[in-house]
Amino acid sequence: MSESPRLPEHDHVDLVLAEWQQQGLRVENSPVAVVARIGRAGALLDRGLNSNFARFGLTRTDWDVLASLRRVGAPYRRSPTELYRALMRTSGGMTHLVDRLEREGLVERVADPDDRRGLLVGLTRKGRALVQRVEPSHLETERRLLAALTPQEQRELARLLRKLLIGLEAQSADPGHPRQPNVPNARRGGTRRRERQRNERVMTRPSSES
Repeated sequence: MSESPRLPEHDHVDLVLAEWQQQGLRVENSPVAVVARIGRAGALLDRGLNSNFARFGLTRTDWDVLASLRRVGAPYRRSPTELYRALMRTSGGMTHLVDRLEREGLVERVADPDDRRGLLVGLTRKGRALVQRVEPSHLETERRLLAALTPQEQRELARLLRKLLIGLEAQSADPGHPRQPNVPNARRGGTRRRERQRNERVMTRPSSES
């Protein structure tokens, strides 16, 4: 059994920190060491994941939409608001994304049974089949990308990242985890109307598109 290749002791961020130190900046306990590594790791993870998704004609954002619909369970539908909150995309960006996935037969727009003026995004049979086909290789790709860490190290990193993310979401009022505002009943109707109007903008195709 061949041994795993030996990893270098220093990463790109070490080089960046060394250069700053040469310029007289004290960075031993700097947040740069954490923030820069998270950013660089995220970029490299995206590259690795997108490389695998490209084999199936997808991007990571495409996968996030399809997986979000699949994991909600039958009938595999979400409102546009739920989707763009989960993906942290603008409503305009979500419109184009849904348009493209619909043209490829992976999602469909369906009437909202609870709101006759609303629409939902639903996963088609073709979309469900693709998710089932992609999922094994996606999980294997994630395992490969994290191979430098032992299972115990992965659990510890996940714990620390969860703590960091909870803090960041609290600071930024992350739209992926919206809090229900405490508003009088008279204003709630207006809130629902605004959300319905936003859904309609997301779900309605611009007339200039084919």
